Amino acid sequence: MSEAVERRCGNCGCGMEYVKTEQLQLGKYSGIFGNWPNWIAGALNVEIWSCPSCRKLDFYWSGPSEDDFAYQDDGSHMAQTTCPACGHVHDLDDPKCPLCGAKNPNI
Repeated sequence: MSEAVERRCGNCGCGMEYVKTEQLQLGKYSGIFGNWPNWIAGALNVEIWSCPSCRKLDFYWSGPSEDDFAYQDDGSHMAQTTCPACGHVHDLDDPKCPLCGAKNPNI
């Protein structure tokens, strides 16, 4: 838990209890590409809190993960864009997505 905070339930006003910190998968499942868009999108670190009275769950962003700082741009890398068709991240100056072939709307 990142800090000592008292959280109150929005439903009943009871004090919430910290459960754990977890990573929620971002992205979506694609019928053609399977879990590939999920793998590219990464995950979001959240704290999970529960209400012992009404059993409501609340999720709070717990800050960036170590993976968020793993890539440091030193200016020698090409800017990236996300394909609107499949979600693949590729170079901004690619005329089309190297994965699905969709036209790059930025060009």
